[in-house]
Amino acid sequence: MIIVLVLLWAGKIFNGGLGDWNAFYALPNDDGSLYKATDVIDTYVYRALKKINDYGMSTAVGLYQSVAGFILLAFSNWIIKKTNSDRALF
Repeated sequence: MIIVLVLLWAGKIFNGGLGDWNAFYALPNDDGSLYKATDVIDTYVYRALKKINDYGMSTAVGLYQSVAGFILLAFSNWIIKKTNSDRALF
């Protein structure tokens, strides 16, 4: 059970705070002076879509985040498969 949960959370490591949207967007109240300290990939994609209207850049960054998460998931699964092949996801 622990190995499956580690594999599932490995792909989400590039999300802001592992899914804690309020800590990076709502709590600082979208203050521009705090972007340097609170800006993560998720808030950048949201701001690029809603505020800047840059659909191409937000799509590229979101795709990069998804691909990087998948690579991390595949690498974690590869390590687990080398250790014990019965516990790997694929």
